[in-house]
Amino acid sequence: MNPRRLLQRIAVVFGAVLGLGLVLAAGVALKVLWRPRLATVASTTHGTIGRQACLDCHAPIADEWRGSFHHRSLTGPYWAQVRHLGYLELFNRFRKPCVNCHAPADVLDLAIVAEARGTGLGVECTPSLLRDATGIMPAARADAPELGVDCTSCHVSRRGIVGAGGRPTAAHETIADRRFRDPIVASTSLCRTCHGATVKAWERTNLAAQGVSCVSCHMPLVRAASTVGGPERLRRSHAFPADKDTNLLVRAVNASLIIADGPSAKVRIVNDRVGHYFPSGGNFLSVRFAIYDHAGRKLKEQVRALGRNEDPILDFWPFNKDTRIAFGDRRELRFPLPNGHGRVEVVVRYHDWMKVAPVVAILCEEY
Repeated sequence: MNPRRLLQRIAVVFGAVLGLGLVLAAGVALKVLWRPRLATVASTTHGTIGRQACLDCHAPIADEWRGSFHHRSLTGPYWAQVRHLGYLELFNRFRKPCVNCHAPADVLDLAIVAEARGTGLGVECTPSLLRDATGIMPAARADAPELGVDCTSCHVSRRGIVGAGGRPTAAHETIADRRFRDPIVASTSLCRTCHGATVKAWERTNLAAQGVSCVSCHMPLVRAASTVGGPERLRRSHAFPADKDTNLLVRAVNASLIIADGPSAKVRIVNDRVGHYFPSGGNFLSVRFAIYDHAGRKLKEQVRALGRNEDPILDFWPFNKDTRIAFGDRRELRFPLPNGHGRVEVVVRYHDWMKVAPVVAILCEEY
């Protein structure tokens, strides 16, 4: 082929690719500019009782909450990483409504809004810069956002202070609300507000019929006082243990190691203890498989991962491979073994967005 013609063809292809890139970039820019500005409002507050009065009077509950990731939803290690890597500025420029759930103003009145609009309650959140979060979401709180999901987020509505209402107090009126009495309703209307995808996965199980809800695991019953100097009684914990709690993760993992003919080693992980996908969100499990001889020398090592990729840009097929384990499902990983005899060791870790990777299971077998 004539060199000049070849160069012309290369130039045409390069120009077409460049033009396509510019069109896509323009489309992304228009999509971002078309997004509405994120609104922030002051939290819904009680007319005579301020936030600090709640924290002071209900100090036993407040102390539990201070150790939770509800409290640290904007100040915890994950958000320090987000700021360090520059993602927060990126999210803000793309108008991602992160703060709307990480420091919400009022989640109690959203069901009324959703019903009026005829839309579903709850947020299907995504870190992708190109996809919008869908569903009814709370407004971001303008005051004290550093407190994350605080008492005003969940217990103060436009009507007043809301709770189970079973124990009247002279300190304030408490409006009885079924959402604080029935754990199933709490899951479908309160938890769903910010954890829409997780609640949706739970609804696909048969756990609700068995009386197992979000609060069963994430707000377990404890015997403790609710107010300073008050009597101890059974109530729900406000420590909100979740995937940042290593003890909870260890109890969640049902893993086994089987030496099979072949010879091979089979690692089986069954999700019969977590009422939604495991791992959840963009977290993942790593399974490190290692073979040692009888002298303790490592002969081979291999690592596999289970989870879902949530890339800020490439969050679409075929890049978003999903190998999470649905409730009632299992994953089996098979590893070939060399001839002879030795020892197999499997270490399972849970990796989250904060780059924390606690060991949740260690399995060993001789072969």
